[in-house]
Amino acid sequence: PGSMRKETAGRTLPWRAEELVQVVARSAETPAIKPGANGEIDLPASRAVVYAQRLAYRPALDLLGPWNIKDDSAEWLVESTTGGTYDVHVLLAADDASAGNQFAIVTESGQTVGTVQSSGGFDRFREFPAGTLTLQPGVNRVLMRPHGTLKRELADVRALRLAPVK
Repeated sequence: PGSMRKETAGRTLPWRAEELVQVVARSAETPAIKPGANGEIDLPASRAVVYAQRLAYRPALDLLGPWNIKDDSAEWLVESTTGGTYDVHVLLAADDASAGNQFAIVTESGQTVGTVQSSGGFDRFREFPAGTLTLQPGVNRVLMRPHGTLKRELADVRALRLAPVK
């Protein structure tokens, strides 16, 4: 993603759909994530495609960070055979100073906005609920990004978990 930004730094025209399809096709080399036997869909940080200036997957820590630029985002491709509504849970680490930051998790069919709560520090991960999302049958793009103004850092994110609403 950083090289793409450099390659296109002088661009002044808006992107055409045909060009964006090529970018999506390039990111589609990562296979879509399918639900587990229990119907839940686990979206680990390691499977995210990152569109960012600073945000990156950090393998040594198994997390997405540092998330301190509001336009940085992470995306997962999710395959759902039937579609449906899912409760969204985010496994994150954050300190008191980051508590209150908001993030959006967006799909083609809507979005949910969650609020970061302190996990007790950036060295401790806890799972927090973040609303519900609807997935369409087939392949869905699930995008996470900061929502609104960031104070310091959003959070370190290890995973999203989508649990079917019973």
